[in-house]
Amino acid sequence: MADAIIKKANWLELLFDLIFVYAVSKATHILVAHGGHIGIGQYATFILVMIPIWWTWTGHTLFVTRFDTEDITQRILTLFTMLAVVFWTSFINADFDSYYHGYLLFYVIIRLTLVIMYWNAARKNPAAIPIAKRLGSGFLIGLAVTSLSLLFEPPFRYVVLYLGIGIEIITPLLSRHSLKATPVKSHHLPERYGLLTIILLGELVIMLANNLSETSWSVSTVATSAVGFILIATLWWLYFDLVENHILGKELGTGQRIIYGHLFIYLGLSSIAVFIGYAITAKLGFVDHLLLSLFGSGALFTGLLLTFGWQRITGHVHLRLYFVLLTSIVLSMGLTRLF
Repeated sequence: MADAIIKKANWLELLFDLIFVYAVSKATHILVAHGGHIGIGQYATFILVMIPIWWTWTGHTLFVTRFDTEDITQRILTLFTMLAVVFWTSFINADFDSYYHGYLLFYVIIRLTLVIMYWNAARKNPAAIPIAKRLGSGFLIGLAVTSLSLLFEPPFRYVVLYLGIGIEIITPLLSRHSLKATPVKSHHLPERYGLLTIILLGELVIMLANNLSETSWSVSTVATSAVGFILIATLWWLYFDLVENHILGKELGTGQRIIYGHLFIYLGLSSIAVFIGYAITAKLGFVDHLLLSLFGSGALFTGLLLTFGWQRITGHVHLRLYFVLLTSIVLSMGLTRLF
């Protein structure tokens, strides 16, 4: 059944989303080309940096969709989390080794604050106790493993780090029975992920506008920018058509298809932002530009598949949008180089 009372995103949640804009922007800059080339190591680092960003945002969002009371304690904890994210973001860098200690410290602070939120919710709401115990225990185990990474040197340090983060990520999957007792809100959860998607689409627009302003205008750059905007608009059209028709207001249960699918959607959108920028400046080699397009579109399609399912994303109504997307990608790669 759909929710009897429709929960909507509150103003503090919207501010919370904006705090993550800079984090995603810094992660995206890891894909900056060196000598017209993006290395495999850069793609790997980009993915590894995006996973904790997605996970910290998701952790707070899932708590709010189930237990947020908007009381003073919860507001203070959320604002404290936002401040910690600001500090944490300053340590996000392709040169992970030099910034590791600060990065790890603030990641642990952010996640411990979430555990405190669950403890506070369980204190006030008996329905939260089973979930608080299961998730809190899993998160604390993951954080303990993550903290042990300080005892190791690279590259083993990062193996231990992501082992701990992996334990956190699979904890909700192993707690499905407990989570089913308090399902996610059928309007609130899609709205929250949709709002962050809107912000990332805004990042695509910023990437397009910034590169256009820093490049000498010509017929090809103007045409490429127009095609880039068509690509962004089509992504918006496709994604929100799927949300409106297939998940908004529907019974979502634990919402895990939406949660884990959006990791790939956000990886895809962030990569496509970089793709559009290089389409305008033509500072990336053709093969690398092609690989970037395949990486971004592949991640995006995987996310749509996980979130909505094969039959929904391949419906006849969406075929024209896929054709426009494909055409836009091909034209984006070719226009600046041809003229």
